[in-house]
Amino acid sequence: MKVFKGLSVLMISVLLIACAESEPTKLTNIKGLIPDLEFELSDENNKLVTAKGYLGSTVAVFFGFTSCPDICPTTMHQFASILKRVGEPAKSVKVLFVSVDPKRDSAEKLKKYTEIFGPAFIGLRGEDSTIKEMTKRYRVTFGYGDEDKEGNYEVSHSGAMFIFDVRGKARLLVTQGSSPENIVMDLHALLEETI
Repeated sequence: MKVFKGLSVLMISVLLIACAESEPTKLTNIKGLIPDLEFELSDENNKLVTAKGYLGSTVAVFFGFTSCPDICPTTMHQFASILKRVGEPAKSVKVLFVSVDPKRDSAEKLKKYTEIFGPAFIGLRGEDSTIKEMTKRYRVTFGYGDEDKEGNYEVSHSGAMFIFDVRGKARLLVTQGSSPENIVMDLHALLEETI
């Protein structure tokens, strides 16, 4: 009887661990908390694109700028590495790098920047008012410092990344504190539609 009881406890523990690993609790689940994917911007090839054009793909959206010295390149390199770790299912993922510095980020500059990270990465830009409207929609902040004599200025911005499912629904929030292991786990689960 003791052996049977011990085996039952062991089996329940194994089942609970297996369930916990398949649940999207590692990253912040933003389902229903953030608006659906919606935008009308120009891509790095100077083509007008909308969110509807990305339906059918899992989409990660990051607001940054190509002159960013730390957060942007670190986040993009990390996500490129994560896509490699996820493997074959990640081939349907698109990473939209939305510039919050359209004055300096030309389409050509965005293209050169995103090419560093791989074909999944696409640069997008728009008028200041359009970018402000989009960042407001997704509760992202950014701001500009004072220009120096050469016209250079600092840009402060959020380091968050939003992941939308194939229907354009917001699902996961990646922050600077998210571990690569947790991102891999939840992204894989989202791609397999197990969350």
